[in-house]
Amino acid sequence: MSGKKEPPKSAREAALRALVRVEQDGAYLNLALPAFLSGLPADERALGVKLASGTIQHLNTIDWALNLFSKSSLHTFTPWVRNLLRLGIYQLLYLDRVPDYAVVDEAVRLARRYGHRGVAGLTNALLRRLAGEVSNLPWPDYNKEPAFYLSLRHSQPQWLVARMIERFGFPETEKWCLACNQKPPVSIRPNLLKIQPPQLIGKLKTEGIETVYSPLIPGMLRIESGIFPVASPSFKEGLFTIQGESSSLVAPLLSPRPGDTIADLCSAPGGKTTHLAELIGDEGRVYAVELHKTRLKLVEKASGRLGLKAIKPLLADGRTIGRKNLPVPSAVLVDAPCTGLGVIRRLPEIKWRRCEKDLIAMQSLQIELLGSAASILPRGGKLLYSVCTTEPEETEHVVEAFSREHSDFILEELPCRLPSVLQINLEQTHAVTLWPHRHNMDGFFIALWRKKS
Repeated sequence: MSGKKEPPKSAREAALRALVRVEQDGAYLNLALPAFLSGLPADERALGVKLASGTIQHLNTIDWALNLFSKSSLHTFTPWVRNLLRLGIYQLLYLDRVPDYAVVDEAVRLARRYGHRGVAGLTNALLRRLAGEVSNLPWPDYNKEPAFYLSLRHSQPQWLVARMIERFGFPETEKWCLACNQKPPVSIRPNLLKIQPPQLIGKLKTEGIETVYSPLIPGMLRIESGIFPVASPSFKEGLFTIQGESSSLVAPLLSPRPGDTIADLCSAPGGKTTHLAELIGDEGRVYAVELHKTRLKLVEKASGRLGLKAIKPLLADGRTIGRKNLPVPSAVLVDAPCTGLGVIRRLPEIKWRRCEKDLIAMQSLQIELLGSAASILPRGGKLLYSVCTTEPEETEHVVEAFSREHSDFILEELPCRLPSVLQINLEQTHAVTLWPHRHNMDGFFIALWRKKS
């Protein structure tokens, strides 16, 4: 298996190497893949991204199909053989640009490099059998097994689909499944301390990046085409931040003003922290609290690139922030750790790494962080809670638990503070839940309290 020591020679080989990294090391594809693609032509890089991300996106359906045609159980294969077969099955099930025989031949070539002598024969036989039966796969009956059917047809975790059906019913759950498989836009937040959106649009155009205004969030831009934005001179000059549109809604809900002191208890990687600093005109103080040193460095790097002086990095546990004797803040943001199930269209690995019991584990941490934040707020202070998930255990149940234990905090109305285009299909009258299928945004939850005066 000498191929492991040499640079990948094709998009398929790069995708294979990245998939094995994701499986063995728990890496995220968007971080693991670029290193394997770096020496390939542009068209091969694009194909590599499509193959690797598509395989991760449809992993459960691919493994189901693999088990249908394999005489051996999936776990008996090495990671290299397992992911090599997954890549081939992804192409047979979801791509039609390359003929089936070419898919099989390429997989067999890789099998010779990454497996023992029998692997090439196994790969050839299994993929050829599946190629002949693609149109006759025994999909579950959607009337008898609706969650299993949607799970396989749209490649989502069955446990999560079952919860969505109970919540929304079959038709809307299918819309949710489809939306979670759509590629989201790359959006950027102009640094208004340095440049205005019209000027940034023009500057990026000279750098080969086409942008348009977001139809959802005033002032945000979407990348239409061109190089990835982190490679642009404008990014290095600190003229913008790459940030999801749902995430960009959070900081403005605190109505930050110049001179404010704000604590961000879970600040890394820094998108909301830097947004807060920009909104106070870099006049005041934003305490960027982070538990892990390596993650705090991400915040420091972002604030340095953007030229922000108001951010004060603080290596600390947000759950014990009261021991740090910070100056009394006017507001605290708790952008809490969560299951991340609202961003699976961006990071599809998440949906295969989470299970139902994770919801309660996260809930305990979230409630503890909110209680800690409440302890340092003065009368009239604001407490903002956000998570990139939509599950009740991490959203409504957290709000109910906190409000029950903190009667001196009043839940504020939020929907009316959103852009008008988003004030539809909202479930709550106070907090906000955003959905991929309803709002064309990442799944997100936001709640705001004010401490009684």
